[in-house]
Order: sequence, then structure tokens, then C-alpha cells
Amino acid sequence: MIESVYKNVLKSSFGLSMEVIWQHMAVELSGVSVDYKKRVETFFSLVEWLLSEGHLKLANDGVFLQGSIQEQLAVLKEAWPDNPGEDDLDGFGFWFLTEAPAGAVWIDFDGKEFWT
Repeated sequence: MIESVYKNVLKSSFGLSMEVIWQHMAVELSGVSVDYKKRVETFFSLVEWLLSEGHLKLANDGVFLQGSIQEQLAVLKEAWPDNPGEDDLDGFGFWFLTEAPAGAVWIDFDGKEFWT
């Protein structure tokens, strides 16, 4: 099932922001009982898959994050809100806009970059 979620999120979110990845993942999981902790784990697993498959890179202020995929994910995990407000992740996604230490750069099959 999780592979189906990944593929659907890739298809529906390509070229869009990390906030959209989170939202589209939540939509894909809406028929399944998933608590917040599992949603976060699934999100990081999804981002890891997108990075490892070459669909996505992480960047901040026009510069790609350095290090292994795990090191890059650690940057996001360290900044992730422990107790997000209603508009931090869901709703308006303010955390992704104001606090996230990196954003999404999508890579298409030709290597073209789509910065968000």
C-alpha cells in the first residue's frame, strides 16, 4: 500500500512545495487510521524515497543541502515541530513556509530542476 501512496503523491505533487507533498500524502492516507506520529514517519519515508529515486532534492536559499540523504533528512527532523498548531502543517502549512530549513526542488526525467 505504501508504494501506491508514494507513486500517487509523486504524480500529484510533482513541481509543488513540501507543504503540498504533506497534504497530498494526508489525502492518500485519509481512508486509513493513521495517528500523527505515523503520518510524520510516513512523510519522512516518502521524502527519503523521493530523494533516493532522484525525483527530489532539498535546498535552502538557492543552495542544495549537502550530505547524505540521512543527513539531509536529519536537518528537517531536527526542525520538525513537536506540537504543531492547527495551521502549522495542516490547513495553511505555515511551518513549511516560515520554519522549514529546506524546500523541495523537483528533478524531471531530463534532469531539469523545478524550484519551489
